[in-house]
Amino acid sequence: MRTTAPVPRRRARAAATLALVAALGVTGAATALPATARAAQKPSTPPPSPAVDLGREVLPPGDGWASWSGVTRPDGVARTAAPVTGGVAAAPADVYVVDTWQELRDALAGKRGGSQTDARRNTVPRIVYVRGTIDAWERPDGTRTTCADLERRVAVEGTGEPFAMSDYVAAFGPGVDPSGPLETARTAAAALQAAQTLQHVGSNVTLVGVGDDARIVGGSLRIRDASNVIVRNLTLSDAYDCFPQWDANDSGGNWNSAYDNLSVWTSTSVWIDHNTFDDGDHPPATLDTVYGRPFEVHDGLVDITHGSDLVTVSYNALTEHDKTSLVGSSDSRTQDRGQHRITYHHNRWTDIGQRAPRVRYGDVHVYNELYEQTKPALYPDGVGFQYYLGAGRESSIVAEQNVFELLPTSDPAKILAGWGGTEAKVAGSLVNGAPFDVLAAYNATATTPLSDAVRWDPAAVYPYTAQPAEQVAATVRAQAGAGVLRSGSPVADRAPDRFRLSHDNGWDTGLHDGDYTVTATLFWGSNGTVAKLYEDGVLVDAAWLEGRTPGRQQVAFDVTGRTDGDRTYVVEVLNPWGSSTSAPLTVRVRDAAPAKAVLKHDDRDGDGDLTITAHLWWGTNAERYVLYQDGVEVDRQTLTPATPQAQHATTRVSGLAPGTYVFTAELSNAAGTTATAPLTVVVRR
Repeated sequence: MRTTAPVPRRRARAAATLALVAALGVTGAATALPATARAAQKPSTPPPSPAVDLGREVLPPGDGWASWSGVTRPDGVARTAAPVTGGVAAAPADVYVVDTWQELRDALAGKRGGSQTDARRNTVPRIVYVRGTIDAWERPDGTRTTCADLERRVAVEGTGEPFAMSDYVAAFGPGVDPSGPLETARTAAAALQAAQTLQHVGSNVTLVGVGDDARIVGGSLRIRDASNVIVRNLTLSDAYDCFPQWDANDSGGNWNSAYDNLSVWTSTSVWIDHNTFDDGDHPPATLDTVYGRPFEVHDGLVDITHGSDLVTVSYNALTEHDKTSLVGSSDSRTQDRGQHRITYHHNRWTDIGQRAPRVRYGDVHVYNELYEQTKPALYPDGVGFQYYLGAGRESSIVAEQNVFELLPTSDPAKILAGWGGTEAKVAGSLVNGAPFDVLAAYNATATTPLSDAVRWDPAAVYPYTAQPAEQVAATVRAQAGAGVLRSGSPVADRAPDRFRLSHDNGWDTGLHDGDYTVTATLFWGSNGTVAKLYEDGVLVDAAWLEGRTPGRQQVAFDVTGRTDGDRTYVVEVLNPWGSSTSAPLTVRVRDAAPAKAVLKHDDRDGDGDLTITAHLWWGTNAERYVLYQDGVEVDRQTLTPATPQAQHATTRVSGLAPGTYVFTAELSNAAGTTATAPLTVVVRR
C-alpha cells in the first residue's frame, strides 16, 4: 500500500525527528552524505580472481538461516532441513546450459515440454546455467508475444469481441470494483500470461548465471513446495503484468499485479545470492496514472511467503521498485507462526519505496545492508520512499550495522514502520554517515512503540560476524549484484570445442555385435565439464569430464545389448559457457543375435540311440539353446557366452523307433534368436 502524506505534516514530522537527533547528540542525520565521503568509500579495483564454477558451489557454513539444520513446518507439514547445497549432487545427465525460455523450462521440468507441475515436483538434483538474455516473451522465431496477442485469444462473454484492457479501464472507475464479463475476461487473459511467463522451480536446484550478462526478462520465477534451492548471479528483470486488477477497497483504490521477479512459496532452505532485481524497461517513473493511481504492473522483487522458511538473501542489488521484498503474505495466515526465518545481509537497496523487508511472523535478521536514495520520487505523482523495515504481525526483526543514505527530503524516522508488530531490535545504524537510533526515532512519534526485547538472538542460531557499519557501503557497492563474481569455469573461458567420435565395433571382437564403445575425443581446445551421449536423439549416457584446457580430453561410453540395425550417435559436451555437439557417427550392428550353428549327430549305426550336437564355430554366442524333434521341444539349456570363441551344446536322444526324424535348434540371446538348418536322422533298426 502506498500513501502520500500532506507536505506540512511531512515537514513537521521531519522537524520532530531532527529535534530527537539533536537530543541524542547526533549531527548531520537528515542530510545527504557529502560527495567527498561517497568518493572516499569507493573501493579500489581488486585484482582479477580466477573464474569459479558457481554450479558446484554450496552455501558456506553459518551463512544465515539457510545454513541451519532442523525441523521446519511449511503449512504445518514437518520437513527436515539441512544447509543448502542446491544441485551439487546432480548426475552429469542433469546438468544444463540454457539460453532460451523454453530450454530453461525444460531443464527445470526435467524433460522436454514438461509442465509446471513437473517442475514444481521435480526433486532430481539439477544444475542449470543461464547464458545471455532469456526473454520469457520471445517466440522460437525470435519475435515476441505481446499483451495484445493474449487479449485477442480471449472473447468477452455476450459480445464475442476480443478482450482489451483499455475496455476494462473504460468500464470501471474509482470506488467501483470490477465485475461481470470484462472481469471474467481479464482473469482469463491473466491465466494465459501465467502460462507464458510464470515458471516454477522445484527442489535440489542450482540456477546460476554465467558471466556478467545473464538475464531473465519478463519471467516470474517461483520456488514452490521445494527445498534446497540456490539462485545466483542472475539479473531478474521486469516481471511485467499485462492485466493488473483494480481493487477499489485497497486504501481508496489501487492497481495490484500478480508477478514477482522471484518468489518463494511454501519452500525451505533457499539461498538467493549475488543477483540483480529491477523493473527493466518499465520502472515506476514510466507508469501511467489510471483512476488517479499509478497503473502498477509489478508486484515484488523478492517475496518470501506462504510459510517459507530458512532463506538467506545475500549480496543482491534491488533497484528502483516500490513493494520490494515481502516476508509473509497475510496477517490471517496464522499457520506461518514459527516459519519465515530469513537472513538478509550485504544487499544494496537503491531507490526503493518500501518493504526492505516487511515481515509477518518471522524471525528475520537484517545486517550489513546498504539503503541508498538518489531520486526524490519513484512515481510520476511524486510518491517515493515510504519506509524500509516493516515490523508486521508477530514479527521479530533484528537489524544491525546497516547504512542508510537518505535525501534531505526523507525523514529518517520512517526507516522503521509498524504494521502490527510489537518488537524490533535496531542497532549500529548509520544515517548519512552518522550514528542514528532508528528505533528511538520511530518510537518518538509512534502510536504503539516497538520493544527492543526481541524473542531471539541470531548469534545463538548461526555463527556470523557483522562488519562495522562504517565499512558496509564500500563492501556492498563493490560486491553486491549480478556479474560481480567471476563465474564460468576455472578450466575454460568459452564453450567447449567440437569433439570427434569413433567406435570399436568390429575391432574389439571382430564382430559387429551389440556391445561396443563410442569414444569422444577433443584433441586440442576448450574443454568441457560434462559429456552426454545421444543415440538416435535419445540421451542414453553421460559423464563428468576433467578439464585440461587446451590439452586433449577424451571420454568413452560403453554400449551394450543392441540388436541388429543402424544407430546414430552424437555427443554434446557442456561447460558453464555453453555447449558443442559432435558430428554424427553411425554404428551398424549385424552380428548381435547368435551366429548360425550347425547340428551334427553320431548315429552311424542307425539304432536310435544318438547324441545331437550344436556347433557354433565362431561368432556371437548364445545364452539359451532349445532343441526340437519334428517341431516338438525335447531339450532346453542355459549356455555361457564366450564370444567370439566356439560354443557347443549336446543333447542325448535314445529309444527312437525306426523311421525318419528332423531336428532343429534355436540359439538365443537378448538381441535375438537364430535357428539352425534342419538335421535329418534316419533310424533303421
